[in-house]
Amino acid sequence: MTERPSALQRISSLTDSFDEQDAGLVGGDPLGFEGYGRQLESARAESGLNEACVWGWAEIEGAKCALVVTDFAFLGGSMGLAVGEKVANAFDAARRVRLPVVTVTASGGARMQEGMFALAQMASTTEARRQHRGAGLAQVTLLTSPTTGGVYASFASLADVVAAEPLATVGFAGPRVVAELTGAEPPADLHTAEFAFEHGLIDAIVPSGDQRSYISRALLALAGHEVPERKEKTRSRSLGAGAAGVEPRTPTAWEQLQLVRDPARPKARTILDALLDEPVELCGDRTGEPDDEHVVVQVGHLWDTETHVVAIGQEAVGDGRIRPQGFRKAIRAIELAERVGFPVVTIIDTRGADPLPSSEGGGIAAAIAQTFMAMLECHTPTVAVVTGEGGSGGALAMATADRVIAWSNAVFSVIAPEGAAAILYRDGAKAPELAERLKITATDLVAAGIVDEVIAEPEGGVQANPEVAATELAAVVAGEVERLMGVRSAVRRRRRTRRWRRLAAQHVGQRTY
Repeated sequence: MTERPSALQRISSLTDSFDEQDAGLVGGDPLGFEGYGRQLESARAESGLNEACVWGWAEIEGAKCALVVTDFAFLGGSMGLAVGEKVANAFDAARRVRLPVVTVTASGGARMQEGMFALAQMASTTEARRQHRGAGLAQVTLLTSPTTGGVYASFASLADVVAAEPLATVGFAGPRVVAELTGAEPPADLHTAEFAFEHGLIDAIVPSGDQRSYISRALLALAGHEVPERKEKTRSRSLGAGAAGVEPRTPTAWEQLQLVRDPARPKARTILDALLDEPVELCGDRTGEPDDEHVVVQVGHLWDTETHVVAIGQEAVGDGRIRPQGFRKAIRAIELAERVGFPVVTIIDTRGADPLPSSEGGGIAAAIAQTFMAMLECHTPTVAVVTGEGGSGGALAMATADRVIAWSNAVFSVIAPEGAAAILYRDGAKAPELAERLKITATDLVAAGIVDEVIAEPEGGVQANPEVAATELAAVVAGEVERLMGVRSAVRRRRRTRRWRRLAAQHVGQRTY
């Protein structure tokens, strides 16, 4: 097998000059994940890098840019807090001096040892690229092998021009994850640059000897305009009060996961029935693909109010995994909400995005990235409600809102514990243990600043009386929407930007040598 070039080797082969930035920026250990510190030290020693990402100012055959390169030799090129912050910093700095960004990716996705902090970097990097793009500036991506998961489904897929190396492994879910989640080995050609090219997901397959000139030509061919903004942050509220009488025993993370997977737990349609009066349902993404039943879009006025909203529900029916057309339907709904001035409410309950070949060919990664973009730049108020299982980037894409609330047994994870166990230990029996260590519960998410408010459930979960629970939730959502409507649009958007960029601040520091 051909040895992968390191980040420094790629920089050397692609550039005429390179001035590294943020060289000492490294992440902490936000979850206190056992053995993670040793893994980081080993990765630094073996790769010669401080982190899995290097960025700096570059010149490529006369074209100036900010160049971001990830290195698979450093913990699989995974994106944690420090990598996300470096990528975001590159876009921010390039925007200030009005330069394009080139991203060269080799990554297995979000860094599981940093849990939701790592997953949230999909939102952070997307927001940085959104502002860069809003300033009329270009991005060029070169996908090298492998580029999968959270990197592929965020900033890597948001470029104006996307190229890939021949035979590169490219896809949302890697082959091992597909096999674990579906019980079947994927086709051999599924996760290849050639497969992506045949399905219109990338612009060109470029051999290594031509990459420098290709990127230079792409940069010189692209031009731009201007405008973005920033500031402030939202405040987290405390956990909601428990049920009257005896305090119920707090279930473990694994027990909560089983509760939210209970078929009796209220699904999106039940919740939307309580949330909206006489709604109209929107179906399809207008691309000719079949409608995705895993995303329900309804337009109507909120329960007991005259406020109209566009509601997007992740419907956990069947396998519960959202197809590309489901994400595109959500984007259609968000764009409608902007045009007519309606707030957006999303119901989060999915095990994640669909990893099957049909979804890879349908552009699942780009659809997720574009959903992040639509949610983050929406001009109207946005409220996300985590009612069940928030699974990976497919769930988070519709949860990057002004306010995020959750039922107390709801969970949100960088990946399903079963998938994490398969990747980290090749042992599915470790899933219950990992559920605890990944800190996926609503209480954990409030502490992390990802969820703002938690609504208490009775012992055994809201499935004990789903209609009443949904009606009570509708009242909370109505209050949140009404409050947000009283805040000026520019202020809301600044706060939203800050919300999804602030998570790294507690855990990222400068490493000095």
